[in-house]
Amino acid sequence: MSKWFERHPFILHREIHQLSSHGDYRQVGIACNQVLLSAGTLLLRLNGKVSRYPAAFLYPDSTPFALPTVFLLERELTEQEVTKLAASSFAHATASLGQVKRLIYQRHQNSNGSLCLLEQDNVEQLGAETFDAHSIINRVVQWLKALELGTPIPESKEVELYAHFPGKAATRILLTETYFTTVGQQGRMYFTPLLQEPRKTLAKERLFIGAGILVDGISMPPDDGTVWHFMPDGINSPNLLYRYPAKAQRATKQFKLLEGYWWQVAQEPPVLRDTEHLLAFLGGGNINQGLTRISSELKTAVTEARQPLLIGLRFTNRKGSPEWLMLKLEASETPQLPKGALFRQRWAALSIYACPVEAFTAKEYHTRNAGRVAYDVISQQAVTVVGCGALGSEVADCLGKAGVGSLHLVDNQLLHPHNSVRHLASYAFAELPKAIAVRHLVKLHNFFIEATPAISNVLNEPLDKYLLPSGIGICTIADDNAEEYINEQAVNQGRTIFYARALRGGKMARIFRVIPGQDACFHCLILYKREQHPNFISVPDDEQLPTIRNECNNPIRPASAADLKLIASLTSRLLLDHLQAPTPGPVNQWIWATEPLPGRPATSELPFVLETCQLPPHEQCPYCNARTPTAVAIRAAAYAFMQEETIGRAGTETGGILTGHIQPDGAIHVLNASGPGPAAVHSTALFKRDVAYCQQFLADEEKAGRVYVGEWHSHPNENNNPSQTDLTSLAAIAYQLNYHTSKPVMLIFSRSGRGRCTVHPIGAPHYLVEPIFLPDPA
Repeated sequence: MSKWFERHPFILHREIHQLSSHGDYRQVGIACNQVLLSAGTLLLRLNGKVSRYPAAFLYPDSTPFALPTVFLLERELTEQEVTKLAASSFAHATASLGQVKRLIYQRHQNSNGSLCLLEQDNVEQLGAETFDAHSIINRVVQWLKALELGTPIPESKEVELYAHFPGKAATRILLTETYFTTVGQQGRMYFTPLLQEPRKTLAKERLFIGAGILVDGISMPPDDGTVWHFMPDGINSPNLLYRYPAKAQRATKQFKLLEGYWWQVAQEPPVLRDTEHLLAFLGGGNINQGLTRISSELKTAVTEARQPLLIGLRFTNRKGSPEWLMLKLEASETPQLPKGALFRQRWAALSIYACPVEAFTAKEYHTRNAGRVAYDVISQQAVTVVGCGALGSEVADCLGKAGVGSLHLVDNQLLHPHNSVRHLASYAFAELPKAIAVRHLVKLHNFFIEATPAISNVLNEPLDKYLLPSGIGICTIADDNAEEYINEQAVNQGRTIFYARALRGGKMARIFRVIPGQDACFHCLILYKREQHPNFISVPDDEQLPTIRNECNNPIRPASAADLKLIASLTSRLLLDHLQAPTPGPVNQWIWATEPLPGRPATSELPFVLETCQLPPHEQCPYCNARTPTAVAIRAAAYAFMQEETIGRAGTETGGILTGHIQPDGAIHVLNASGPGPAAVHSTALFKRDVAYCQQFLADEEKAGRVYVGEWHSHPNENNNPSQTDLTSLAAIAYQLNYHTSKPVMLIFSRSGRGRCTVHPIGAPHYLVEPIFLPDPA
């Protein structure tokens, strides 16, 4: 590939001209070979004096899309040195300039002497953001003037102090909430490896998390219930660290904990040159005063040459919030000190390395989701994920990363090695329950959420055993039997459930929402499909992509991980929008398509189209309509007949069946009632009707245009409430198609003839109805 200056000759000539003509930069030499390099001296004119700063401008191969690297040097380069370095690679020239660097020990200078004074932020600006040589020289001069005058450096409020230290440690520190909220001036702090098993020495660990912060002279903090799973047993909370200092010390010696020392400081720390500079900063410019702030524990640790040592400085940043500078103190090489060397000797032999610090708090962790996910809302929500397969596992992961407060993961299957080609979990989790594998990975992606597994078979357990008591559910099982059973219970209990499944080998997907009483439920969609309702989007199977195989009634359907991840992301987006919406929107059906659908022109015109529609509860759905109270009217003659039969057998039970009409609005009209029949069994605790008699009665009624609508019977006492036996029998009748009713009526009479009317809808609780009476026909 050609060099940048061959592709952008105009920019090359512009930079050469500006470097040679700027009034605050006296160029000594410039050369363009493998790289473009200019060297000279920056002139700083202040109060009638001129200060000189030798410098070099080195242009990378990615110019003009990356800024040139500006170096401050101990001396001017000669023309011969410039020519020689320009003939080398960018990496070699950078290393060579680092050999003659001049460190100022101020923010915005890197350890190799280069400066970082300009920031590029050009997302969606339709073009690269570039700076010319004049702009860069002006910025460097502005920075140098601020340093010489002692005035604030012009910069943003976002200052990552770690980046400005010449010495940088590879150890990254994660600080938990308590590091920002604990009140105090100084004390000890503890850290532990977040993920890895501790090695022989903690010096080799790369990622530590704050396990607890203690304040000197302060009594034990209250126990707020905080428990860290990554902490050693017995001291896995800040409260326990206070309570058992001996355990903390033992864990430190066993390399399970790293101990550090911290101070609250009044101002933002400077870039610290060495440990003496650190003492002076702690003492407000006085080293001896700084020594008084050093605890006896830290002096002992230094004297005993314990390494590594962590030092924390907490200060109020430019946005008014607490911030930390973490320093790692180590001897760069074994110092030649006498065995009984004093603290000051060993302290001076330590080098300072700044550690990258990250606030590991719930608020900071979810910052990257801001704008699309309101964490303060989402963190209070709960979602039950039913089905942790290829689709469900990805949905759970998306919801977890978004910060949904509570996730409950339901599945009864094991993860097999071949599942990993599409599943969130790798074959490292093989033969573990899918729910447990997914829970582990979801928690690894978001420490701040609750995620619990449930090894449950949804066909064997009631909904309330595995569905969280609050929130919504998302079902990705894609099994009609299981999902209709879930639907029946959810509609009955008034619980909102989303359903998602991949169709046609992952080329399409159906996602739908069921808010009982507002949306068409799973069974409604079956009814809409049967009647070919124009608003129902039908998706036929792809005969070219049949089921791969069926593993113990668990069909394996084709679809690639790319398809399933996309469907899972879309599903998760819809769920998050629902959870954040003050009121649910009207749309409750979504069809995602990558190929044309018959009769749907939009799917043939646009790839990856999302079609939506709104379907209300179907008027013939037994589950949805069960939630709407049904009016009952009884013909007066039929009611009088039942009363007379009851009173005539007072002290024993009797009964029969009810017939009548179902009105267009769903109201039930009871027009006739049978007697018990001559072969019926009557006693004080049992009634069995004459089945043959009642069947013939019903046949005759049907010839007259009346249908079965329910049952009636009496109790031998004044109690006319339905017993458990009554409820069980009516529930069974509601499910049996030969009775032709999904809402059987039950009339129960006390021995004195007081009647009570209840309706027993399929899959829903029974309810009391106050019937009205129909006049007898003339």
